[in-house]
Amino acid sequence: MEIKCEYCGSIIKETDEKCPYCGATNQAVKRTADHTPKTIEELQQWYQARNLPPYEVTRFFVGINYTQPKAFGIYREGQNVIVYKNKANGERAIRYQGTDEAYAVNELYLKLKEEILNQKEHNRAGNVRSSYGNNRKPMSTGKVIGRTFAGIGAFFLFFFGSFVLFVLDALYRGIGTALFIALIAAAPVAVILDLIVCGLRGKSTVFEKIYQGFAGKKFLTCAVCFLMCFLIILIPIHNYKKASYYQYQNTVYVHSHNNWFEDDGYDYDKIDSDEVPDDILNNRSDYEMTYQNGYDWDNNITNFEDSRYYEEHYGSDSSDSSSDSGYDWDSNDSWDSNSSDWDSDW
Repeated sequence: MEIKCEYCGSIIKETDEKCPYCGATNQAVKRTADHTPKTIEELQQWYQARNLPPYEVTRFFVGINYTQPKAFGIYREGQNVIVYKNKANGERAIRYQGTDEAYAVNELYLKLKEEILNQKEHNRAGNVRSSYGNNRKPMSTGKVIGRTFAGIGAFFLFFFGSFVLFVLDALYRGIGTALFIALIAAAPVAVILDLIVCGLRGKSTVFEKIYQGFAGKKFLTCAVCFLMCFLIILIPIHNYKKASYYQYQNTVYVHSHNNWFEDDGYDYDKIDSDEVPDDILNNRSDYEMTYQNGYDWDNNITNFEDSRYYEEHYGSDSSDSSSDSGYDWDSNDSWDSNSSDWDSDW
């Protein structure tokens, strides 16, 4: 079967991994490898497997030319497959009309997954508000003041930690993380020095004075919990997701998520480690594209996080079938289609 390249419009074979004319990755091959629904029937099966409410509730009509307002849908008409949206006023916006059924199905598939996540978020928000309203009890003035100070302290601590980690790390590619860890390591050193100095002088330490107050206890408790969570959870996750860039003979390589990727001029392709030049593997610091080496990150390279590969495999719309369970619908939840934007074209 022949299809049209999504980048240059040339006619290529469905099984081609890359377009022979422009070199762009053939997304049809990726959809096949990721087990994304490619036909209307497969999308119907995916819909049923997620235990979603009836079409009339979700307003997603798979395989049906629904003509009433407020509807997303897909159907066949002769050789063409049509993806549409009926707005609130009854006007129809055509998202896609053509012979590439896999592409058409993928358009509605991604929109349906997006809407499932939106509906789940609405349900979570509603449950939180309900639980808070049913269990709320009046608080004393002291508790209000203590929680206020604790909240403000935790907020500024979180803001400062995030600023150091993400802003500086984005600029200097790694120094931000090292600096923040150094600041955390400096805290127990400061406590020990304070204990030694005040112990020799026979006075209460600064930390003892702070901890004597109610607000101080709340603040320190929040601060300690935050730092522990940051060290145990956030830093390993950050290091796993962090993208390190290397340049070798005008080719850019990226290491992220414990994998290697190569810039093909249009997107990033995943490669095996044995395809990475040995010079990079043995001397990473010499080839890493860092601020200190004079690289202009805004102009010279494409951020891995902004690439199509990242969006499809690690982003919120990842098509990996192993993540499909996250779109399963709980029969106890309610679907409110009125929360959707029915005035836009898509």
